[in-house]
Amino acid sequence: MDYAYIFGDAQTLYLNVTNRCTNRCRFCVRYGRDGLGGSVLWGGEEPDLQMLRCAVQARGGLDGIREFVWCGFGEPTFRLDLIRQAEPWLRSRGAKIRLNTNGNACLIHGRDVLPELANAADEVSISLNAPDCESYVELCRPESGRLSWEGMVDFLKRAPLYFEKTQASIVASVLTSAQIEQCRRLAASFGVHRFLLR
Repeated sequence: MDYAYIFGDAQTLYLNVTNRCTNRCRFCVRYGRDGLGGSVLWGGEEPDLQMLRCAVQARGGLDGIREFVWCGFGEPTFRLDLIRQAEPWLRSRGAKIRLNTNGNACLIHGRDVLPELANAADEVSISLNAPDCESYVELCRPESGRLSWEGMVDFLKRAPLYFEKTQASIVASVLTSAQIEQCRRLAASFGVHRFLLR
């Protein structure tokens, strides 16, 4: 498993530190391939900080990286410990840090971890993926059913209070145009106006 990979912008380095996820989304790319951009993101052990440092160094190190993104073939907030440990080192050359998440971090850890995540990342992108609980459960097939939807919505609602920038994202190909607009309006109702169609 590659712990650091480039996908698109050469100044953005993605950090893939777990394959664990609370969802089994019908549209997830990991069910059709084992990686992206020539990197293998599936399988292997989860890295500790030293292993992550070695992986980043193998990709050229910290210099020249504008942004680090916690994103891979799993839900990165399972690795809250590593996200917190790596923060000072990742920021040491002035790079920004973004977290791509399904918004279930508080459920995963059984407590409010938004303040800890906000201390370790500048921006957050939350996978909204559906306009309502029923659609979400059908598309994302979460372990905790309705609780996962409620946890994600709570995370999305409170994220603007903690992060410099908050974005909601959806996979447009699995929704109707009406559902996409409903998602946009739901995010906006929480003060989240950055909206990404993936």
